[in-house]
Amino acid sequence: MTDQKVTTTPERASVQAPEVELQNCFYRGKHLWERGDYETAKAAFRQAIRLDAEHAPSYEWLGMVLRDLGELREAVRMWRTAAMLAPDHPRVLLNLGVGLFELGRFFVANRTDEPLQVLRRAVACAPMPYGRAWFNLGNALYAQGNYAGAHEAYQTALAAEPALGVAYRNLGNTAFRLQNPAAALAAYRQALDAGDTQVAVYHNLGLAALRLGDADAAEAAFRTAVTLRPTDGESWLGLGNALALRGEFPAAQAALTEACASRGGQYPEAALDKAKVLLAMQQSEAAVEMLSRQLAVTPVPALYRQLGRAYVKLGRLPEAVQALRTFVATPAGDTAQGYYELGVALAQCEPLHVAEQAFRTAIEKNGGVYPEAWHRLGRLLMRQNKPALAVETFWRAIEQHPGFAEALKDLGQALYRLSDLHAADMALNAALRVERTTGQHRQTLWEVEPERWSGLRQAACLYDLPSDP
Repeated sequence: MTDQKVTTTPERASVQAPEVELQNCFYRGKHLWERGDYETAKAAFRQAIRLDAEHAPSYEWLGMVLRDLGELREAVRMWRTAAMLAPDHPRVLLNLGVGLFELGRFFVANRTDEPLQVLRRAVACAPMPYGRAWFNLGNALYAQGNYAGAHEAYQTALAAEPALGVAYRNLGNTAFRLQNPAAALAAYRQALDAGDTQVAVYHNLGLAALRLGDADAAEAAFRTAVTLRPTDGESWLGLGNALALRGEFPAAQAALTEACASRGGQYPEAALDKAKVLLAMQQSEAAVEMLSRQLAVTPVPALYRQLGRAYVKLGRLPEAVQALRTFVATPAGDTAQGYYELGVALAQCEPLHVAEQAFRTAIEKNGGVYPEAWHRLGRLLMRQNKPALAVETFWRAIEQHPGFAEALKDLGQALYRLSDLHAADMALNAALRVERTTGQHRQTLWEVEPERWSGLRQAACLYDLPSDP
């Protein structure tokens, strides 16, 4: 009698078929992503996840596709799931950290310390230095104002991945923030050598060169930037400052006009520097007209100060005082320098005791150390026939600035008024020695004000593409 039982092996077929289908869906999604067909790629990865809800690479890739489609919040949700499935995977942590960081850049409510914590985990979990993770950790530290920490992170990134040109750019940004423009300039040049030839690199290189007083290097960098992007107002502003530093004021005026035009005339920083150029060209009326027009649109405090300076040049002192009083009434103008400039204008048109109070306020706001203000205060006291008090203030100026020739001269005059002829002779002779050995203190014809520099441009974050499972 024969055995009628039939044996089958359904287990093998039922295990292999879903696995094969999963791989097919996954690789089809990658292929579609490479072709730029993001919507179809999204559907393929979602199908892969339906086949295996714990397939971390599919969540990773789906996150990349969603990010490319502009659905950043949903992308972060996918990366969170991938991180739950692979909690110690450096690349998964990197992409989650970068996604969280980008969310914080675009949405204020998402600005937390979580990106920094996740990126620290990414670099800690990597078996060897992970360049992109260190780079993005540097970005997170930079955003929090920890420039020293960011500088170290970018250096570590470059040691692991020397061809990462964008890291040289951000290394330069941190060096600039750490008050080392020479190191910043070198880093920006390394970024260019490494192939990072974006407008931002030339712009930042120009800023570093300006800080170093290298007008030629600054002009070359900014000219390249505006050639690459003719509508880049910040680079036109930098070019105008570089040309003004060289004394080429008509060319500087043209560049700053381009800067203003790039923002429809609403660019107070460019208007401020253009006014300085007009003043240097002895076109004070044009400066007043332009500043007044700009203030009607954007009442930026620094514009009031420059307007005050323009009115002083024209001899329209009451208007200068009004502009400078408006300036010192703002947080930006409530400074020693603000009150000093107000005092200079007041001394020419207001009762002397009013100007005296402005200079005393300037000295107080500077912690008592302000030789120029002490000197001006002394001159006011002399005009009020108070030579003994003037002698005290001139001495303060000289103690704080021993080579202050003008203060030594005025000290001599005050001592002469007090009939102390021997001391007066000593002060005047000292003034002559200073002038012969060092020359009169002369202010540079053009000086770019640090607070007018536009902010440094930070490079974009870097994700890392998931590898095959």
